[in-house]
Amino acid sequence: MGGPRDHHVVPQFFLRNFATDEARTKVTTLAKEGAVAVWMERSIKGIGYERDFYVHMRGNRPISVETDINRAIETPISRSDTWAKIVARRAAELDLTDRPILYSLVRHLEARTPHYLHTGEELAAMAADPSSKMDFTDEEREMYASIRANPEFGKAIFNAMALHSFADDYDRSLIQVARSPIPLRSSTTPVLPAPAPVHAAMDLPLPSMVPFQRVLAVDPHTLISVVVGDFGGAFVNVEMPIDLAHGFNRSVALQFAQFAKFRHMICGRDRLVEDMTWAPFDLALDTPTKMVFRRRPSPV
Repeated sequence: MGGPRDHHVVPQFFLRNFATDEARTKVTTLAKEGAVAVWMERSIKGIGYERDFYVHMRGNRPISVETDINRAIETPISRSDTWAKIVARRAAELDLTDRPILYSLVRHLEARTPHYLHTGEELAAMAADPSSKMDFTDEEREMYASIRANPEFGKAIFNAMALHSFADDYDRSLIQVARSPIPLRSSTTPVLPAPAPVHAAMDLPLPSMVPFQRVLAVDPHTLISVVVGDFGGAFVNVEMPIDLAHGFNRSVALQFAQFAKFRHMICGRDRLVEDMTWAPFDLALDTPTKMVFRRRPSPV
């Protein structure tokens, strides 16, 4: 198997939008290792990657799709006029012509991370659990049974999803740009599910599914959301209220604390102690260049 083996699960061109240095090579992140989380400046090249992550086996032969992801998705997005607007901090100029790239960016960055892969593995286990409250179809149960029997089949499906264009609902979805008055957080699992107001046009295919949107901070002051449904290709570009921005940042901290595969939260110092204490972590060390948090033991 040729090609690079350290596969970035979040593109470096995306991470550079959150850089803290003029050369755009470093970001400040809170990194989680077990019960400890450490905030400090880190190299973009040194975060958000895993060895041979986009590899699956076909018989005895390893198949890597990392180069295909770069060629078919990353390069076209990073060279687009839409991305140029974002890099230049011209989010107010994003309009209907930018819908294809914004939609592709959100759906792609959702489907290529370790968290997404882990979620699929959890669903496969739930499909075999008779006490599970998830209402799987017979077709879904059959698919997940195949994945449990052959994990490489599951990894091949995941790699195919990382390359998928998700164009099926593009024309119907609502895409929103929200410009924030304060710096927004991101993570190495950059697309998060967030609650959304109930709307009859939403796609909610599973029983008891709650309305949600996929949200992505593409730079420290720009949030993109995609709501799948029959919205006729609507597009909105608005300023975000500050309380909503603070709420988004706190939700990033919460999901960072809750999920094992959220490994780096990209963030500054602002309100970090307050939100991590709520998450719940205790501050163990605080210097101008480094903060250390320890997870509070769960009450017995």
